[in-house]
Amino acid sequence: MANEPDGSRPLLQVRDLHKHFGAVKATDGVNIELRQGELHALIGPNGAGKSTLITQLCGELRPDSGTIMLAGEEVTALTATARARKGLSRSFQITELCADYTALENVMLSLLLVTGRAFGWWSDPRKDADLNTKAKQWLDEVGLGARIDVRVANMAHGEKRQLELAVALARAPRLLLLDEPMAGMGAEESARMTTLLQGLKRRYTILLVEHDMDAVFALADRITVLVYGKTVFTGTADEVRNHPDVRAAYLGEEETC
Repeated sequence: MANEPDGSRPLLQVRDLHKHFGAVKATDGVNIELRQGELHALIGPNGAGKSTLITQLCGELRPDSGTIMLAGEEVTALTATARARKGLSRSFQITELCADYTALENVMLSLLLVTGRAFGWWSDPRKDADLNTKAKQWLDEVGLGARIDVRVANMAHGEKRQLELAVALARAPRLLLLDEPMAGMGAEESARMTTLLQGLKRRYTILLVEHDMDAVFALADRITVLVYGKTVFTGTADEVRNHPDVRAAYLGEEETC
């Protein structure tokens, strides 16, 4: 297991990021820095710009201005595919899996993306023993070792979220962007996902977007609060809990829901 997050080695640096949609400022001068090995949470009320920021970080949406640095290299103008090749992997708010494929085949597809291979008539990767072994290892990692042959369409919601995480991890990410991995989960499923993410800490650098505040406070090394497209505060869980502006803008709102 890796050491504690190294503050001298930022893996992700976001500087003065702006994205406007007409008069709407979705990101308004966002600044975030993720240390190597850190689990960093991004929180904020609905409409704060969290998903828009994530789409800019992964390359699906170009910012109007600002810079995104990954491991000291500017990637602001790179495509999502190019960023994925540099080790940036993402999970989504809404599960994006191949419903007609099994859990094992979904992870195989992810592994093949790294190598450039694909399922084909003449050379079926599903018969590749090494590929099978690697895919099974990632399913074991997320607690789905007993569900390898189950079609995604027949899996429970929580299992699909676990599988999506296995798919992301199979790409050997340097930076893992998790966009509300507990969305739609019940208490038991959320607790299971929290335990799973706890086991990934220090092994991966993770940016977690999540509304489950119990999970955020249990997992995050640091938390950045986003309100109306602006980063209003970054600190530890205790600092965020006790910050008056944060409580007024977000936590107080959450507690009354």
